[in-house]
Amino acid sequence: MCYTVLKEVIKMGNGLVNDDYIKWDPKYKIGIPAIDEQHETLVRLCNEFYQSLLKNNNAENYRMLVKWALERCLNYAATHFQDEEKLMLASNFDGYKKHKKIHDAFTEKCKDIYAGIDRLPASEAIKFAHFLYDWIHTHIAYEDRLYLPALVEFLKKKANK
Repeated sequence: MCYTVLKEVIKMGNGLVNDDYIKWDPKYKIGIPAIDEQHETLVRLCNEFYQSLLKNNNAENYRMLVKWALERCLNYAATHFQDEEKLMLASNFDGYKKHKKIHDAFTEKCKDIYAGIDRLPASEAIKFAHFLYDWIHTHIAYEDRLYLPALVEFLKKKANK
């Protein structure tokens, strides 16, 4: 699939055609600096995946770039999820199990895509880019805010000891 056609197909997903598929937005900040930095890095890594789709010079280069970008995204997401889950457990967040299931489902989907990357058609890679876009908008902007009240209360109690 040539570069211009690929850009047009991706453009249909969110109306954007530029180097960044997902723009970092202050609405993603949850107020915990370490987690906010991790979220910003995840957005950057998802953009690297998107950009790897656009750098479609030849099939071998395409697969190598997509695989590299997805691997980085997967590895970083694993670290980030562990950090978030530790905070949820420490603060006794009631929704921990549900949130962990969401993290696990994301990880499994990414692992499945990664396992089949050598035979992944460009159309499926584009669908996966859309999945990442939607996931960031729903998970970071909404789901991660759900554990904030428990975490803030935990941090207040810890500070007052």
